[in-house]
Amino acid sequence: MTRLRLSPLVLSLLAAASANASTTSRSGTNPTPAAPGVPAVLLDRVFASGVDAVAGGDPVTVYTDRDAFLAALAPGYAEHDFSEIVRGTSQPITYTDGADAWHYTIFTGIFATHPLYNGPGYISTDRVDDPVSVATSIDDPTFTAIGANVWPSDFSLQPTTGQVIVTILLQDGTIGATETVDTTGPDDFRGFVANQPIAAMFVDAPEIDPPVPGESQDRWSTLDNLVVGSAAP
Repeated sequence: MTRLRLSPLVLSLLAAASANASTTSRSGTNPTPAAPGVPAVLLDRVFASGVDAVAGGDPVTVYTDRDAFLAALAPGYAEHDFSEIVRGTSQPITYTDGADAWHYTIFTGIFATHPLYNGPGYISTDRVDDPVSVATSIDDPTFTAIGANVWPSDFSLQPTTGQVIVTILLQDGTIGATETVDTTGPDDFRGFVANQPIAAMFVDAPEIDPPVPGESQDRWSTLDNLVVGSAAP
């Protein structure tokens, strides 16, 4: 596996998530917990507006429509549909895609102690409270746009009700956007175009609250049809 030189804020976000997470996992394993004493990271949440693009664009414009997002990108962007992915546990997956050979890794959990648990042709997590993380190394070519289909799935990897929270971390160490998506299924899309390089995207699916009688509160973050690229000039 290629070792990523992630920014300190990326590591802090992942460590905080690991420290507070449940141990419920699809594979039935009990991964090693994160070290105690990791400081919590508080994120401002920007809720979805229900329009195709959120105006302003400072520092990140958010798109809910895939076609509108793609139209905002320069030629040569990369699309990955994960058709090669099979169901089951997986260690971090690294890709090099697109005209500029963007290099990024999809993983979950600090230092990859918690594996992914994917469906056939899409990405998810083993441990229920872990995010799906897409990050680039600080030494790799930078990109300024990223997007994907995102939704919550249940223990059996089936789409279910709930929310997905997508957080964009910029290379300067700041949070560029946090989008809360009330999802309806695998067709829900969020795209982000920034005015500076993007370091990572985190996709989290919190448990439902209040609970539904007879239904599990657990939700797993799930991702497909990833797009990475640069904003159109």
